[in-house]
Amino acid sequence: MNKHENNESYNKAEHVGKTTIDYINEVSITSLITLENRADSNRLVKDIIMIWLKVSLFLTRRRPEIAVSALLNHVIPIIGSTDIKQCNKIRLNRVFNHLLAEGKVNEAKRVFALTKQFLSWCEHQGYIEHNPLASMTRKDVGGKTPEPRSRSLSDAEIWCFWHGLDMWDFSEQIRWGLRFCLLSARRPDEVFRAAKSEFNLDSGIWRQGSRNKSRRDHTLPISPLMRVCLDNLFASTPNSVWLCPSPKNASHPMSKGAPAQAIRRMIRDSAHFGLDEFTPRDLRRTARTKLASLEVRNDVSRKVMNHALEGIDRVYDRHDYFEQMRDALTLYSGEIKQIVNTGSYRELSHDFEVGGLKLPPTSKVYCEVEN
Repeated sequence: MNKHENNESYNKAEHVGKTTIDYINEVSITSLITLENRADSNRLVKDIIMIWLKVSLFLTRRRPEIAVSALLNHVIPIIGSTDIKQCNKIRLNRVFNHLLAEGKVNEAKRVFALTKQFLSWCEHQGYIEHNPLASMTRKDVGGKTPEPRSRSLSDAEIWCFWHGLDMWDFSEQIRWGLRFCLLSARRPDEVFRAAKSEFNLDSGIWRQGSRNKSRRDHTLPISPLMRVCLDNLFASTPNSVWLCPSPKNASHPMSKGAPAQAIRRMIRDSAHFGLDEFTPRDLRRTARTKLASLEVRNDVSRKVMNHALEGIDRVYDRHDYFEQMRDALTLYSGEIKQIVNTGSYRELSHDFEVGGLKLPPTSKVYCEVEN
């Protein structure tokens, strides 16, 4: 197993746990005939699920381990030993109701969608005559799905975020890692779980590979300000293979919750940061919004974000857009540099108003920078 596979296995196991990985390996190495014979003997849900995983889910899901984890934690413990033909709405809703009772609405909706997909497959395979969840939709489980987040930082907020990172006792990994999230338009996991071997600083290329939510292979140009972040990150931990290693153990990457915890600390500090609440994921939305404001073409922006192209272009447009992404990220880098080099946040726009953000006098940024 090479270094990349080691890193991939580490990330996968950390996201779902060893039990899930062991279960996936068991299904993978067990022959289909063995699984079918086991299911034919009693038609239990847990046995049929293993067949479904092997011949369907593993082939269609980019990250099947997430679905398998949900099955092991929420579905199999409640209905795994039930005859598939005895799975009526009452039995199935108990699976989702357990999660709803714990306030886990989004998780209940995800488990519902997964269970409905499994039962549809069972119907097509002939294990059941009719999918009992066919008439139900996600909104029937826990009500209407909340609107997606729309938080994006204004120019004045970007200034305060950037300089505010220097006002707390954060590690260099947190400080420059969060800035790198903003500049690269990447999800926090994609930055804080990155290995240094992914970056070719001489060529100015980040070969992320398929280590992302979509599992699409992705290569990103390194803009000038991204390079500043990388230089600081490489210099701060020269003996670790990770871009942002854990301060407690340099052989492991930063914990998943550390970036969000740092921002929460900035927002909720007793000295009060002075900005409305935001999360590391909002930095990615801020980057996408900035690309639009800089009039970067939508297809180029989608490539930067590693989103699929729209419509028929998804099938016929095979161009890598690398040079266009380089131009877009360089333009964006210059915009962020101009923002953070401005003398005061008061000179920058905020929420489409003329003039700057008005921080309260108790704000840490106001006190330590403005004064």
